Amino acid sequence: MIKRVHKLFICCLVLILLSGCWDGISIEERGFIIGMAIDVAKDGNKNGSNDELTLTSQIAVPAGLGTPSGGGGGGQKGYMNISASGISIYDIAQDVANQTNKMPFFEHLKVIIVSEEVASIPELFANVMDVFIRNRDTHRGIYVVISKGKAMDILDIQPENEQLPARYIDKILENSLRKTGEMKPVRIGDIHEYLLTESSFVLSEVAAKNNRINFEGGSVFKGDSSKVIGSLSLEEMLGYELITGQEVRGPVVVDFKGHLTAYSIREANSKIKIKAKDPKNIEIDVIIKLEGEMQETFGTVKLQKTSEVEALEKAVSDKVKEIANKSIEQAQKELKADVFGFGDNLKKFHYETWEQMKDNWDKGDNYFSNSTVNVTVKTEVRSDGVIYKSKE
Repeated sequence: MIKRVHKLFICCLVLILLSGCWDGISIEERGFIIGMAIDVAKDGNKNGSNDELTLTSQIAVPAGLGTPSGGGGGGQKGYMNISASGISIYDIAQDVANQTNKMPFFEHLKVIIVSEEVASIPELFANVMDVFIRNRDTHRGIYVVISKGKAMDILDIQPENEQLPARYIDKILENSLRKTGEMKPVRIGDIHEYLLTESSFVLSEVAAKNNRINFEGGSVFKGDSSKVIGSLSLEEMLGYELITGQEVRGPVVVDFKGHLTAYSIREANSKIKIKAKDPKNIEIDVIIKLEGEMQETFGTVKLQKTSEVEALEKAVSDKVKEIANKSIEQAQKELKADVFGFGDNLKKFHYETWEQMKDNWDKGDNYFSNSTVNVTVKTEVRSDGVIYKSKE
């Protein structure tokens, strides 16, 4: 009897395991979407919630990718771009699926490119992002960027060293993490949090030029108006990154004793202190600390004396302070949007004051624009090179 029960249990277990893939989809039937671009359709009515959109999906073609040892698939492209238009992203995606006769598969989606035109229409960007945030097949690590001009043009780039344009864009965004003055890419998970709190934030702004993508600056999304309202230049982006304490790396070029000198940032951090006793007289102190080395000079600069090192440190500090103040002025006077997270600091450390002004921080009476922001930069030169010492 025990043996019969044991055999029956094994049979039931086998049946359960065998039925595990009853709804599985063959890999040949999947359409692997690796990049998407969203534009306003040419005949869109531009009336807010009912704008007609064009969705371009970049789908990988395995036959054109070949193998690492065998090269490509006999001249066949490793991808295809398919576009469709409509007023619902979900319906458009289904239309794309019908054109390819394959089930859309979003788990390999790397980047979503949204045109500046779409992002500038109130509520439309948030509505578009909502589709991807809700989709159980998309992950929160997908990069989102804003394009100057048509977003679909970015997916038409033909990189020489990469068969999939979307993957090339993904790698470029990853590499920007190690460059100064280029916006650190924002992921869809971060955007979800910004939208929930109606916070203002910055997205990478790119354009397609000469078969490559160029960073143009940063698009500023205003939380209360739910749209892109303007941009930060590349120089202002550097100031923004330093103020917000991002892992900035790369050169700062200064005029030191009549010669161009490149100071390479190796480490950077910032501290923000706010005096908030009076909501109408907020004072914000931003302290930026830099560590780096003299990377390049076009003169005969020798940093062998303490006074010379201190002079270079002051020159770099003055330059960075100037850049940071430009970013702050653009945010306060032109954009009137707190993209630096000062409001979060107020909420965390000055909650009672924040409760009095939260509805008028960077909207309404806009206390942010009337706040006083003081920038202090402390620079250290860790290495001065060995060229002249070697000669001596």
